[in-house]
Amino acid sequence: MSRPDDQAFLGNVHEGELALKEDHSLPRGIVLCSMIAFSVIAIGRTTEAAERTTAETRGSARPDGVRLTTTWPTPIIRQGETIVNTIDVYNAVAGHKIRIQNSNHGASYFTTSFSAAVQAAVSAIPGLSQTPINTQQMEITLTAGTYKIDIDQTVTMQGIPGNIDDAPWAPGTQLQTDWILASAPSNGAPVENGFAVDSKWITYTNQAASPGANNQGASSDASQGPVPEEKRESAVSDARWSLLRSAPSIGTGGVVTFEIHKTNYALTSPTTLHIAVDSASTATDADFTQGLDASVSAALNRNVTYDTHTGTLTFSEKAVFPFVFSMTAASVSSNKDYVLAISNSHVGAIDVARAGVRLGTLSIPPTKPLLGLNEASGEFGVGSHNFKYTYPGKDRLAWAAAQGFGIIRVPFIFQNVQASSSAPLNEAAMRPLDSVMNECAIQRLVCLLDLHNYGSYFSDASAASQGLPGTVGVSNARLANFWAQIASRYKDNPSVWFDLMNEPNKQSALEWVKTSNAIAAAIRATGATNKIVFQGTAWDGAWTWSRSGNAMHILKAYDPRNNFAFEAHQYLDGDGSGTSPNCVLGSGAERLDQFTTWLQKNGLHGILGEVGWAANDACTVEARALLDDWRSAAASATAGGYIGLTYWAAGPWWPNDYMYLAEPRPFPTGADPAQLETLKKYLPTRK
Repeated sequence: MSRPDDQAFLGNVHEGELALKEDHSLPRGIVLCSMIAFSVIAIGRTTEAAERTTAETRGSARPDGVRLTTTWPTPIIRQGETIVNTIDVYNAVAGHKIRIQNSNHGASYFTTSFSAAVQAAVSAIPGLSQTPINTQQMEITLTAGTYKIDIDQTVTMQGIPGNIDDAPWAPGTQLQTDWILASAPSNGAPVENGFAVDSKWITYTNQAASPGANNQGASSDASQGPVPEEKRESAVSDARWSLLRSAPSIGTGGVVTFEIHKTNYALTSPTTLHIAVDSASTATDADFTQGLDASVSAALNRNVTYDTHTGTLTFSEKAVFPFVFSMTAASVSSNKDYVLAISNSHVGAIDVARAGVRLGTLSIPPTKPLLGLNEASGEFGVGSHNFKYTYPGKDRLAWAAAQGFGIIRVPFIFQNVQASSSAPLNEAAMRPLDSVMNECAIQRLVCLLDLHNYGSYFSDASAASQGLPGTVGVSNARLANFWAQIASRYKDNPSVWFDLMNEPNKQSALEWVKTSNAIAAAIRATGATNKIVFQGTAWDGAWTWSRSGNAMHILKAYDPRNNFAFEAHQYLDGDGSGTSPNCVLGSGAERLDQFTTWLQKNGLHGILGEVGWAANDACTVEARALLDDWRSAAASATAGGYIGLTYWAAGPWWPNDYMYLAEPRPFPTGADPAQLETLKKYLPTRK
């Protein structure tokens, strides 16, 4: 959240899923579209759309019907990247129908067929059904209610001919792909104007290029000068490798899947990578029904070979990633960790070198549930402390402790403490944050140190631009190094928990977990033992935890010390954005279900990093239901569940009339607002 007068400066300032409407769902400009004859070119945000979005953020009613939105921030998609197109359904009538189509040249170059992608999205929501119209067009019959249908598609570059270029005016070679949403001819649901089309360009290596040409980033026309980052094709040095595993722990007979991922570069010749059991592993191959060599060998195909003597994998230029192999645990009688490592990449660099699985039971340090507040104001702007942003003072931390709260969440942003991605932390800018962290220890408050940047970071080449870590020109390694500097600074203060990123939303869950694991490894390399808190993507919503892909992919988060938790956010208004004073009937009792079930099923610890509601009777009823669910699902020594909750929001720079404010005004002598009174009824006992 941000002060209203700073919203234009910060851009994506709204929590939950409102920013989806503010950014991703806006039509990309003036479009010419037809289901039959025209493709769509996206060129900018229209005034009409901006005015509509402004009205929506003030709480204006959105029209019933459906809209098409996307999580992808640029016109370009590269090999191995995943785009999520969302059909945003609002107040649907059961039985109404829509049609979704994927067309143009690029539509054929995804790893799964469009029909399979739609089928997977539809099957995630009870009551929906689909009927194929043809291979690239599906009709979906809606169920009643408000929900989102997320269609995930990953680009493959295999078999793309080199003689098609849908954007000849731009450097490189591009294929256009369009997604078009329409009402069905019979019993059709209304499609919101301006939200019916999304277009992207798949950029790929021209297979007709001369053999041996290895500067894939070069323009075919040198007179055009340097190629902008978003326009150029990736180079050999852009390749990034990651090793992931499917689950944090398995027992006797349990199966873990290891995945080797490559992104940002399409291979033009065979390349090699080494894999081995890491020296940190306390388990061995003997703890599985078949060891590493046999498991890898069983997964080979004609495009991947393996030398069991050296542990070297060789991938041909036609290899499809991820390369996946599985291992089955034999008899598990005690807790051990089996850790694999990849090294010696022939091209590019390794972002995530290690992945480990616990054979037995996770031994996450026990923590009693803590209730508290977001002390927000550190994310309000970029500039000087106490001018563009501020942090809670000692008086606020002492007040929070006196209320009985045991945890606070303190947002900050990287632009205020670092000049560029290669720079050290700014000592003068860090000192006010140091004071907050030290006072948390004095007051016996856990401090969730929250990097509040919505999944973005500095570009490698320039501090004037930002992008998604893990993409070309924005390295995971540099964001990981930023967190390593933070960890080195606070590793002797166990009150500080590292909340890696607030609400990533433009990258897929799979890409975000790679970034998260790179950060976690860098933090642990400093010797820091502080708890690491992982977030999901898609605005980190608890109520969308499954269909966003978080349930599958964020489970792959890996902390070598096993001192970690997962964070989700949940608001109770219509779209879950935390921007309306109206709460949906039943939302308090239902919206945590997906995240809670996931924690309990996998024996994991969770934190509700943001929850909020307005001060009215209807919202208070829903808030109590949510807090009841949170309290009843508390983690224990033997069961997964919740260890924390921080309400949004408190903080020194909120206006007195902010509808979700949970602190007295004047501070601290004013009357408790209704939200604060409700929270106090759920305070655990502090010792």
